[in-house]
Amino acid sequence: MGSYAMAVVGESRLQIEALDPLFLHPSDQPGQKSLVANVFNEDGFENWRRSVTIALSAKQKLAFIDGTYKKPEATSPLLPH
Repeated sequence: MGSYAMAVVGESRLQIEALDPLFLHPSDQPGQKSLVANVFNEDGFENWRRSVTIALSAKQKLAFIDGTYKKPEATSPLLPH
């Protein structure tokens, strides 16, 4: 059985698969300090960029900033998420 999250929209339930960028793992917390150790300070952009890319890839969230995850259609049950 695969890993998924349940999202409830109105009276319908929606399963979001673990590999979908919309999937929220218990470790994906808004209160998390930061994804990378160093805050970008205009020095060493390439190193910072690489760190952010690796961190977002590990959490399956890179698609949100590289443009590969497209906004769901207006009628899609995924739109609110």
